[in-house]
Amino acid sequence: MLALVPHLIVAEATGGLERLLIAELAAQKLPLVLVNPRQVRDFAKASGQLAKTDALDARVLAAFGIAIRPAIRPLPDEQALELADLVGRRRQLVDMMV
Repeated sequence: MLALVPHLIVAEATGGLERLLIAELAAQKLPLVLVNPRQVRDFAKASGQLAKTDALDARVLAAFGIAIRPAIRPLPDEQALELADLVGRRRQLVDMMV
């Protein structure tokens, strides 16, 4: 089996749906960077890519990573993610009460 050694893995921050991916890649100590979906969408538009499918999104993310070379930042640990969830839920409850 051929082992791949990625230099950079680019994923979009999708509001929490990426958490399992983050946990798995962090456990494997792989170089992951989460990027703002708007930046990737703007990059795709600037590249003339208007269609949207999973395969095209993957190609755009790869091209974005090659062209922009976003910096790898430390990923939040499980405790920080849990705290962010609680803070977000508190904000929702406060908004509902107001």
